[in-house]
Amino acid sequence: MSRQRQDGPGAAGSGNFDPVKSSWFYPLLILVLLVAFRLFSPGSAEKPELFWLDQVLAARSQLGLADSLDPSIRFVELSMDDEIARRFATDGEYATIASILLTLESLGVKVIAVDIIYSYGREEDQALLAKTIEEITARGQTTVVLPVSLEVKSGESYLLRSLPAAGGDRFPRGLVNVAAGKNWREYRMVHQFGGETIPSLALAAFAASRPAPLAPKVTAGGRMEWKSIGENGLAVAASADDSRLFLNLQHAYRDTRFDERERIAGRAWSIGPLETLAKRSEGISLLHDTIVFFGYNAEYDLKPTTHGDQEPGMLLHGTALNDLLQGTAIRPMPLWVDLLVVLLVALLAALVFSMVKSKRWLILVALAGIVLILSAGCLAVWWFHLLPATIGPAFLWSAAVVLEVGRRWTFEQRERTQRDAMLGFYFSPAVLKQVTKNLDMIRPQENAVAVLLSDLRGFTTLCETQRVERVFELLNRLFAIETDAALRENGSLARFAGDQFLAYWGAPEPAADAADRALRAALEIHRNLRSRREAPGADDLDSWLKIGIGLHSGRGLVGHVGSRSYRDYNIVGDSVNTTARVEGQTKNYAAAILATGEFIAALSQAPANLLVDRVQVKGKARASDLHAVFEECSGELAEGCRLYTIAFDQYVAGEFKLAAEGFTNLENHSSPTIATSARLLAERCLGFVENPPADWDGIYELTSK
Repeated sequence: MSRQRQDGPGAAGSGNFDPVKSSWFYPLLILVLLVAFRLFSPGSAEKPELFWLDQVLAARSQLGLADSLDPSIRFVELSMDDEIARRFATDGEYATIASILLTLESLGVKVIAVDIIYSYGREEDQALLAKTIEEITARGQTTVVLPVSLEVKSGESYLLRSLPAAGGDRFPRGLVNVAAGKNWREYRMVHQFGGETIPSLALAAFAASRPAPLAPKVTAGGRMEWKSIGENGLAVAASADDSRLFLNLQHAYRDTRFDERERIAGRAWSIGPLETLAKRSEGISLLHDTIVFFGYNAEYDLKPTTHGDQEPGMLLHGTALNDLLQGTAIRPMPLWVDLLVVLLVALLAALVFSMVKSKRWLILVALAGIVLILSAGCLAVWWFHLLPATIGPAFLWSAAVVLEVGRRWTFEQRERTQRDAMLGFYFSPAVLKQVTKNLDMIRPQENAVAVLLSDLRGFTTLCETQRVERVFELLNRLFAIETDAALRENGSLARFAGDQFLAYWGAPEPAADAADRALRAALEIHRNLRSRREAPGADDLDSWLKIGIGLHSGRGLVGHVGSRSYRDYNIVGDSVNTTARVEGQTKNYAAAILATGEFIAALSQAPANLLVDRVQVKGKARASDLHAVFEECSGELAEGCRLYTIAFDQYVAGEFKLAAEGFTNLENHSSPTIATSARLLAERCLGFVENPPADWDGIYELTSK
């Protein structure tokens, strides 16, 4: 008897699960590893995605697809050149800064967002700068926003405030902290510290540019809301919170191509040209009604970005304001979406591997998949301002292809070896695996086992009416389905006897879940046979694929049986005999699967079942509960089981007349098992009404097998 199968590269293995024969295994294995990496090490998992974000933003700029910043956003650099150094020494730093703020006011600037924290120096110097800001504010044309910074010293966090000795907190303020990254920049529009909700410098500048009724206001911890005027003239609510965003850095700070395309002049200014502009300006200046970020230049405030290693820090806040105005901030995808994307890629890989047989086409499909994944990532960032998982799925796809090529090569090599492995003809994979490890295991032993035995309906008639080739073809179809199901649950097989099939679990290696495995195998056999019969391409032989299955749990003797010339590893004993008797009763109760009470008790979880009878089978001294097992029990079937159970309880209690009425009402039930069993017990109860049994204990003795 051969237990060996010759399947294609994508076929599932027989017996124990075999990853080399499963095209879906490696994609799902990589999926599990990626999901675990993403869940348990999110920081490390995010780094490749942020590196990818850098490349996407840089590519957009190089391709000329970037946009210019909003025309209202400008920058003024404080460069520590000789002239500024002289003025600091002569007039003092605070007086110099005050004069620069006045210059900006004279140019009609709407908001000055200062990106330099002035928290040091003498009290009178701070007071001078504070007074200047107060005067500018009082004139009502320009608003000055001061910065605060969240600092850490000796392990404790604190706010570093501007002009602390001169009441700097009375002026509008914004937090300037931006999470550090090699190039990419994470930003939060709102921050929380010490129970206080503080806007970022970008949001504070935005608030200062708006009328008071429409300015952002704190509505909850870490959340600010405001109103905008929509296209229809009605107020539209908007909000910002402390969730993570990534700055949509369009292009390098010094790259003027994009401003020139939009005809925007005077984006960035140094102090000298700015003051010259103020002296010569006639009419509306280039900075009129703009929001100006005032800070150090790149030489003193070095911030690496996607587009360069030396970018002034105020560019980050200007970009954040642009993202706020244009709605272009890049938002990270929710975790569940990233995991769903990875799952879909894994499933697609498994599907492709099972369909594409040629290695050449497999490589071409792999390359196309990588291009598609990376292209989708670019589109998500450029047009939808979302950062999805891209590198993770691309890695999954690439690694899965490499492993699939290796899997196919391994399978081919192993198939050559398996052709010479004759032991596979005599043992199931479970027995063979254990025997090769420990030869003592095949010595005779007694184990707790679960036994499955099936028998083909109408086999005698089949043999009488069909050609021998057709009979063997049908048996091969049947045994293929039964063998696959049993081996998939790591079962051991006994020798085929005519149309009977016998499998068992729990030997030679004990198994705590032997009954569970046997039940799953029985249900799978039942489902697959029904699918084969009902398939559109079914032929006349398939219509004969109807069997009864008996299930039992008990003690069994396993070991070698035979002589010197021929030996077989098999199972014998009372458990096998009981299973055979139970299987024989499946016809009487029209049950596809009939299990003993011992088998039901051995399960970790009872299936949908119905106690159809309690009998003492022929040749057995002990009674057996017979349970019909169903795939599922709901609706009409569940109601029929309930009514049958009521009648059966009356039957066991000796109330035969009531029981007969209950069973009679079920004789036309849609379930053949309920109808046939009810008819059988109704007839038995009517006989007991006329001739009541002596010493009735609810057990009926069967007189035939």
